[in-house]
Amino acid sequence: MKPVVRPVSTLLMGGIYLLSFFVTIPYAPFLISLFALAVLVSYFPYLARTPKILISVLFAVGLLLDPSVDGVTAFFFALQTNANLLAIFIFVPLLAIPIQQGQYLKYIEVIFAYSIKKTHQLYLFTTIAAGSIGAVMNIGTLPILNDLTDTHAFKPFDEIRLKALSRGFVMAFMWSPYFISMALVLSYFDVSWLQLFPIGLAVAGIMMATGFLQERKNSSSIPESPLVQSAVTLSAAKRKVFELALILLAITAAILLIERLTDLSVLAIVPLTAIVVSVVWSLLIGTPRELLESLQGYANGKVVYMGNELSIFIIAGAFGAALLNNGAADWIRSLLETLNITHVLLLIPVMALLMTIPSIIGVHPIITAAILAITLSSSPLFVDDHLYLGLGLLASWMLAILTSPFSGLNLMLAAISRKSSVYIAFKMNFKFALLTWAVCYAVIAVLYAIL
Repeated sequence: MKPVVRPVSTLLMGGIYLLSFFVTIPYAPFLISLFALAVLVSYFPYLARTPKILISVLFAVGLLLDPSVDGVTAFFFALQTNANLLAIFIFVPLLAIPIQQGQYLKYIEVIFAYSIKKTHQLYLFTTIAAGSIGAVMNIGTLPILNDLTDTHAFKPFDEIRLKALSRGFVMAFMWSPYFISMALVLSYFDVSWLQLFPIGLAVAGIMMATGFLQERKNSSSIPESPLVQSAVTLSAAKRKVFELALILLAITAAILLIERLTDLSVLAIVPLTAIVVSVVWSLLIGTPRELLESLQGYANGKVVYMGNELSIFIIAGAFGAALLNNGAADWIRSLLETLNITHVLLLIPVMALLMTIPSIIGVHPIITAAILAITLSSSPLFVDDHLYLGLGLLASWMLAILTSPFSGLNLMLAAISRKSSVYIAFKMNFKFALLTWAVCYAVIAVLYAIL
């Protein structure tokens, strides 16, 4: 399959979905499903063995659930089930263009060099950077931050850096409107981002503070080394980082304002805002030619390497819809009643197990999360518990990502370090992941008791 087919089919799938909000496009559902199928076919030869097997099995079973003409037709149109989530995944990375073009991460490097004198400070600064910048730039932030902290002084403390990068990044799963986890919850459950945001941010703050205090107990001094050679002063670096924070806050505020003033959902507003802001911001700090070169690099680089997540999310949505069309909601309700799991606080630990155990053996959490969201959101047993289900799903997703040796997070960290993903998942983060989930569960239980 020619390389151009992959980015073109991906961008057309997401682009037609977004354009359909403003322009009447004949056969839009058909076109979105067609390009989703093109994405599956074009990326399939380039996927690793495990995703290939999973996608093949889900595709085959989804068709076999109802092999009639109507069933196959319904499965084809179900390929667009997660189009809103895919649009976020495709277009939000555009915000990385002006952030990199403005060299904001270099200013963060200056602050690191001036301010970090002990290992617990290294942990705190790295965690905050991974959780804040990573909330917008996603997993691509990690190798950049790793390079920024891979100095002569910080190099001996690579485990602290890896723990901070992984833990800071996953905290964004609980609150960031730019993450696919949040998009999934908002898409299927009757909750708003404003309901989830303060709770998720509070959990993230608690766990960042907990990790910081744990590291502080065993903190050691970092040997002094020459400061980063830069003409930028510490005060200038702080001003630029503060500027970045204000811009990101302004973008988030604009998204909420647009949601209030229009009939668009936040799932459509986020990718549309990412496209507009990335173009305007890039033109304000650079030239049109630089923007075109960056967009070309995005299409030929970032989009081309989205295949694993795109393919899995497309097939997970279609498979979940096929299950629902063939009575899965009734199956799950009967199963839960048989097991006497009719209370949401009993269901949430089951959700954690269903997401974490398969992820440890290589099943992407996206698949389980999508199926759970599609089926549970339509269950009359939990019609009044969508807030708790949404928080439970986010917490379980975070647990699965931290503890799976096959998660993109741990594979990425293994690639940029000399440690295995198994070591990072089990030795470095397993206990912390369980503690984080337990804190999330305790918060959900308290909310259930008082609301």
